[in-house]
Amino acid sequence: MEDKAMGENETKDSMDVSPEPSNSQDNVEDCEMNGAKENVSCTCDCGGSSSKCAYVTADDITNQTFETSDAAYNLYVSYARCIGFGVRKGDAARGKDGTLCRRRFFCNKEGKRHEKFISNPDRKREHKALTRTGCEAMLSVYFDTKSSIWRVRRLVEEHNHDLVPQCLVHLIPNHRGMTEAQKAQANAMHDNGLPTSKIMGLMVGQAGGYANIRFTKKDLDNHIGRSRHAKLLGGNANATISYLLGKVDVDPMAMAKYSPTSQNRLANLFWADGISRADYQCFGDVLAFDTTYKKNKYKKPLVIFSGSNHHCQTCIFGFALVEDEKTATYTWLLENFMEVMLNKSPNVVITDGDEAMKAAICKVFPNATHRLCGWHIQQNVTAKTKNKSFAEDFRKCLYVPWHPDEFEDFWVTMLQQYGLEENVWVHQEYEKRKSWACAYLRDKFCAGFRTTSRCEGINNFIKRFVHQRRSLLEFVQGLEHAVRDYRHNELVSQFKSVYGEPVLTTGLKSLELCAANYYTREILAKVKEEILGVVGFDIVDEENISTLIVLMVKECEGRQREYRVVYDLNTMNMECVCSRWSSEGYPCSHMFYAMKRLGLQKLPESLLLKRWSKDAKKYSDKTLVGSTVHDMERAFLMRYVALSVATAWMVFLGAQNGPSFHDTINEVYRLTNALEQKSGLKKQATKSPAQNLVDDPLVVKTKGAPKGRKERGKRKCTECNNAGHSKRNCRARNDKNIPSEGDGSGL
Repeated sequence: MEDKAMGENETKDSMDVSPEPSNSQDNVEDCEMNGAKENVSCTCDCGGSSSKCAYVTADDITNQTFETSDAAYNLYVSYARCIGFGVRKGDAARGKDGTLCRRRFFCNKEGKRHEKFISNPDRKREHKALTRTGCEAMLSVYFDTKSSIWRVRRLVEEHNHDLVPQCLVHLIPNHRGMTEAQKAQANAMHDNGLPTSKIMGLMVGQAGGYANIRFTKKDLDNHIGRSRHAKLLGGNANATISYLLGKVDVDPMAMAKYSPTSQNRLANLFWADGISRADYQCFGDVLAFDTTYKKNKYKKPLVIFSGSNHHCQTCIFGFALVEDEKTATYTWLLENFMEVMLNKSPNVVITDGDEAMKAAICKVFPNATHRLCGWHIQQNVTAKTKNKSFAEDFRKCLYVPWHPDEFEDFWVTMLQQYGLEENVWVHQEYEKRKSWACAYLRDKFCAGFRTTSRCEGINNFIKRFVHQRRSLLEFVQGLEHAVRDYRHNELVSQFKSVYGEPVLTTGLKSLELCAANYYTREILAKVKEEILGVVGFDIVDEENISTLIVLMVKECEGRQREYRVVYDLNTMNMECVCSRWSSEGYPCSHMFYAMKRLGLQKLPESLLLKRWSKDAKKYSDKTLVGSTVHDMERAFLMRYVALSVATAWMVFLGAQNGPSFHDTINEVYRLTNALEQKSGLKKQATKSPAQNLVDDPLVVKTKGAPKGRKERGKRKCTECNNAGHSKRNCRARNDKNIPSEGDGSGL
């Protein structure tokens, strides 16, 4: 039975490939353009043993039998790669029982493009290059029912076109494709923020050149695009919510809250993992949050809740995407934040002074002190008064820890000096002085926060992990990578603080050693500065009142201020009028001078703030005492983070080598089984979240003036001041330069 020729029309899935720039590693210079039929030795690591690299001849095909038709197709593709052409699957014939009995595979240049696609007068796009020449090269195989194998019926070797040289064969679409290992590697690098251009460059370098990698950047872009779309089944918002709710399988303490709009679109979304919730229980006494735009595809404002850990590093408590910046939205956000954080309210909240934020904070955190960002206030001073000298004096009001009476005296003198007694904006800021002046915040512990600069630092840091054009799911995963880096920095700082002996450099070695054993390295550096400042003070008066010892400490230089330090012999409690310990959490120089005077060899227990200690995350049964549901959940969170910190070093040691890993993992399994039997709990797979929760949000209109080119007036000539031309082609200027007749100059 003779084989029927295929149709003349060219399929639409063919594409033209522009060759990539050649590399010296591709051995292009050693490839003869007319030697496509010559044998080519393998240049990869397989040494020619792979079926893709072994040289296949026509005799290898005609003398071969196959178990399946796909095996015949794969061998013909290998043959085509060695010769220099591409292959596409042709027609197939089936028997009466419906099983395949014949298959044909053609050269990719078989057939010709139909005339109607060439002579179409309404076509707007540029024609693609013709890739069909009517080539009759083919392979036909049939199924032998007697032996139940596939045999070769016909092999046509002659081509009516030039074959592709070996240095360009890897660009033929039929011979391009990514392996599963390459796909997994590309997905891993893309998930960690690498763009496809850098992924392509890295994989080309690993393979030894473009010829060995066997796919192009377009193929890589297509694979990344397909992977991204596969993750967003059901919609962008649904995929994100399902991902956050599904994290409970890995992190049982992770939580997410969301609210829809009246059109059932995603309005607000808040999420926090277990470590963030536990960190808030340790360091949630001071909370800072701010909003930023243009970090996601829908331009929804991103709210980042952050604080300061025991290493004076940024600690992230959670993220939120909100619909707008109205009071109702912030109220919903803070109420859900309180619910997730087990109703623990912060003592101090730092914001940039947004009125909607302020109203929501007063409603949800009624007992918290709202501190305004000093940097934003400084910017407003410069913009409102246009006076640099006044701005410098105003900065003193912001940051100098005066007594409130000293602040009031300086304020009155400053307004009289600059004549701003009637300035409305100045009076408005004065009414809010208790929210920004250090004189009124000196007894409030702010953990080093005076501005929202840390929030701005977070916004700048996450630029490496998020992109405006990416989906919400990729946006959430990028933020997780940013948090991972912050936590790694904390782990490194904890390692440096715990493993290493301190070097004593001050004169009060006993007190310095006590501080070095208790505080982290970052706080110890600040404490040592206070100890070194002892030399600048002297005792003025000392008085004993019952069990109290009152010391008057005076500065030896400068303004020679006097500070009152009180020490209780019974409670071993020490207080200073400067309120440094209340605001910073560690003793001041006046206290250290009093300790030196009294001969104390260690720091009083009342002056040791646990949040600055090396064991700030260490849990003890005395940490939380209460019988309410939130108290028990809070205690569970504290134990959770304590175990997480304690096992981090064990995990690091267990991963050093193979034997240590197996010993560690076996011990973990043994202990896990023992705890399951003791508690009666079993790990259960969580139910998959319901599909079609909410629809994707709309793009939010951001604050500020819309971007666009400003209307510019017509350019005017600087010579004649007329529009429509410049000085170079000004006619009036040229007329002036034309010499008059008889002046002796030639044109």
